[in-house]
Amino acid sequence: MALKSGVFACLILALCVGCNNVMAQNTDLKETEKSGFIIPRSENLSKETVKRYVFMCEIIGEIKGLWEVRSKSPIIYYCNDIILSCVRVVEKSGFIIPRSENLGKETEKSNIIIGRSENLGNIAFRLGHLVDALGSGTESLPVGLLAAYGLARLSTSAFNELRSALFATVSQSSCRSLARRSFQHLHSLDAGYLLSSKPGALNVVVNRATKSLTQVLNMLLFNVMPIAVECTMALGVMASLAGPECAFAALNTLVAYVGFTTWFSNHRREIMRRANRAEEDASAVFYDSLANCEIVKYFQGEAHEIRRYDKALARYETEQVSVLHSLAKLNFGQSVIVVTSFTSILALTSLRVLNGQLPVGDVVAIHGILAQLMQPLGILGGVYRVTTQGFVDLGKLQAFLKEVPAVQPPEDGATFQFHGGRVEFRDVHYSYAHNVVLEGASLDVKPGSKVAIVGSSGSGKSTLLRLLYRLNDPQQGQVLIDGQDVKTLDLASFRRFLGIVPQDCALFNDTIRFNIRYARPDATDAEVEWAARLAQIHEHIESLPEGYDTAVGERGMKLSGGERQRIGIARCLLADPSVCLLDEATSALDVRTERALAEAMAELMKGRTSLIVAHRLATVERCDVVAFLEDGVVSEEGPHQELLERSERYRRFWQGVPGDA
Repeated sequence: MALKSGVFACLILALCVGCNNVMAQNTDLKETEKSGFIIPRSENLSKETVKRYVFMCEIIGEIKGLWEVRSKSPIIYYCNDIILSCVRVVEKSGFIIPRSENLGKETEKSNIIIGRSENLGNIAFRLGHLVDALGSGTESLPVGLLAAYGLARLSTSAFNELRSALFATVSQSSCRSLARRSFQHLHSLDAGYLLSSKPGALNVVVNRATKSLTQVLNMLLFNVMPIAVECTMALGVMASLAGPECAFAALNTLVAYVGFTTWFSNHRREIMRRANRAEEDASAVFYDSLANCEIVKYFQGEAHEIRRYDKALARYETEQVSVLHSLAKLNFGQSVIVVTSFTSILALTSLRVLNGQLPVGDVVAIHGILAQLMQPLGILGGVYRVTTQGFVDLGKLQAFLKEVPAVQPPEDGATFQFHGGRVEFRDVHYSYAHNVVLEGASLDVKPGSKVAIVGSSGSGKSTLLRLLYRLNDPQQGQVLIDGQDVKTLDLASFRRFLGIVPQDCALFNDTIRFNIRYARPDATDAEVEWAARLAQIHEHIESLPEGYDTAVGERGMKLSGGERQRIGIARCLLADPSVCLLDEATSALDVRTERALAEAMAELMKGRTSLIVAHRLATVERCDVVAFLEDGVVSEEGPHQELLERSERYRRFWQGVPGDA
């Protein structure tokens, strides 16, 4: 036992030096030190205390080193947060890290990692002593040795299960936290990025990364570190019992095993990357086909979709078979190294027994240590594979988290001050990729006025509304509300004054009540029904079997286009905005329903600044001013009747497209 303690103390001192070098280069860890979780503020630390703190320092140092501390990537800080969470949870049990004010009795408690490593020797030595006792010719059963052996086995299992129980809270919290941060970042990105991304592939990246984070932390915390401790102890014990030859043979085995595993796993990394890409592509095809299920049925494309998905699955199958074949080769190579080692050490120890230099019990103990050591070492390939795969998955998520939104909120954005709702577009230029839409458009909308924006398809009508909401930023020019440039404002502070009814009114896959109430989550049922009545949809909702609790399906596809638009209008009414934006809000309604909605629309726009992308003459006639967009600018502006009388281009526009704008 003294020998084991000495070997273990040497290991601790070596880890301490390496860990302090890593921590000295990392400002994050210096900040963390202040909390008292890693280095307690105490000048009179016992050796036991230092031993426990060094273990967690080494864990953090290893993980931070693997993630290239100086790269300043979001994942590094995230891993640091997770490790500190792990420290806080495990610290409560008193097994690893006591706070500085709780030193003393707390420092005498066992360490989970130390406990596992010490049991490595306990089990083997108890078994060896038992064999020696049985071989000594005793007639009585060595009950004490049997009990000690069983207790050592039981304590090993207890440490493992306790470790798993403590880590369960941290691992699940880690998954939730990373998924939440990814989801938050997703909603911070601009619409252009989201529209160009494949939702299925993005979902796979996030889900796989959250699972990989837990696996990586589990492998590094509870496999790599204990294996390193066990290997060091095993070599020391073997050197003392069987001589340096056995220890040297075991050391050569470790070097060969780790070297082969690392080399071959690096070779497998590209194979796993290809398999990941194939899985993402298959998932993207699946989601894309599901989202367009109606189009598939319209054009009898079921067979084509099945072939398309099967083609993606075939590619994934091929790549996954390559992954499994390479894993089989890795496992066989590891087995060759392990079997060669066992055979050579068995030969060396057997010779020492024949020469009378070693009792049989010590041979059993040595081979017990080797057998117990090879069990965790045997999964080293799996550890390396899972860790490597985890870093690949986390790397993809890291690339996603590094995506910078095209619309950047100001660092110290001013709070919007509402003064009536005047809206101004000043010399606005905007283009989508190579498609120029606006080339110096200017428009001044007075507070409380109703302005209809008309123009041919693709002239930039909806783009003006997107710029006002700051879903996009103009390449040149300004967009102002009450004289305040939206680029300088806190996004939430001015968006809450805006309300919109989009042309394509997509709904959440939830109930009608949820979708109307989304504009104001604290609204009562009575207020929801009031908005639905104004939107001329209440009676239809009441006629449904489940009423307001009717599920609308994916993107609201269980409802007709007109029903979705009326729910969108009800949602905007419930929001009670100061500035209304209506993007062809009645395009999916028949003339009769639109007339019935006229009163509701008038109520919605009453006393509010309103911008209406109009396509029907009746809508235009109800507006105070018409802005005619042509060739990227507002070429005509004024009341509808006045423009018909004085503008030949405006008159030709209405004559050329009767009833539509």
